[in-house]
Amino acid sequence: MGGEWYVLVETKKGDGDGWILKDKVHVEGGREQALARAEELSLTYTRGLYLSRSDHGRVVFRISETSWLAEITESLWSTSYEEAFTIMRYARLTVAQLISSREPPPVERPAPKKGRLRRALGRD
Repeated sequence: MGGEWYVLVETKKGDGDGWILKDKVHVEGGREQALARAEELSLTYTRGLYLSRSDHGRVVFRISETSWLAEITESLWSTSYEEAFTIMRYARLTVAQLISSREPPPVERPAPKKGRLRRALGRD
């Protein structure tokens, strides 16, 4: 197995350092189709970004030939503070070719442990 193309979508919310792989979008075709799909997704992707409104701002950077960074900005009104505030969310999209894939082995239920009382009485 190998040779399949994907767009990997990593997301991050706010000022945190970590990125999380949120989506693996399979692309039919080759590298060129994956590049076109990644660019399209950089302009439209919102899944898993927890936006409260459908209208938002977006700035998209092409970082390299195969990766994009989208900054999605949402302005909301705080009733607690009686002022507007802005939330910024990020999506990093990268074109990748699948090289290898292996399913994890099945897990079996462990044998029940003998209770303390059963051990003390010598029962199985």
